[in-house]
Amino acid sequence: MSRLFIYQKRVLFCALPLFLVLAQCATTEATTYTITVGAYTQDTSGNYEFTGNELVFHSHKECETWSRTAPPDAHSSTSHLHYNSATDKNYDHVTTTFTWTEYGPEIDQQGIEATCNAGIGGVSKTVDNQNYFQDKPNLFLKITSVIEN
Repeated sequence: MSRLFIYQKRVLFCALPLFLVLAQCATTEATTYTITVGAYTQDTSGNYEFTGNELVFHSHKECETWSRTAPPDAHSSTSHLHYNSATDKNYDHVTTTFTWTEYGPEIDQQGIEATCNAGIGGVSKTVDNQNYFQDKPNLFLKITSVIEN
């Protein structure tokens, strides 16, 4: 065998695996996740109690919005809806940590969409599936499930 032939075999042997990895990276779509975050309160003994409310996030959607029933406040004397949204979502499957930037509340869908699209007044939040994140004085968040899409 000639030296050139041996050299060509070595190059092919080394280059082919690299080519296959790069080709797979170029054709594989990024993994997306559906993350469900449960809402909890804490009783006087320090036990966390599930409220029955959940937020469902889709890691690939920008300005994902939701509404919740709010008690009477400065702009309404009765229960009413508040709207929030999330963007800049990232789920780390190694640490099981989910982060997002949350906007709101606003009093209507159109308002929260405008706020989110403008990126005004967002708050960064981070949750995982082991610890309770204190979101409000007596409201705690924790990942309850993650589905790889």
